[in-house]
Amino acid sequence: MRIRRAMRKKPLRRPVKKPRLKRQRLMQQKKRLVGAGFTDDQLKHMNTKQIRAAIQETGA
Repeated sequence: MRIRRAMRKKPLRRPVKKPRLKRQRLMQQKKRLVGAGFTDDQLKHMNTKQIRAAIQETGA
């Protein structure tokens, strides 16, 4: 996809991150942690920062 001149010129026209994609990423990360040995109960009490840290820790 081509980035047009108008998109390069104005930072206000930058694409916005979508909430649906964020939820999808979070679900993928949770599935990886379940595969690494975490339980659903443990994941329920974790926030997003803790989930990202756990993924980096386990290398999943």
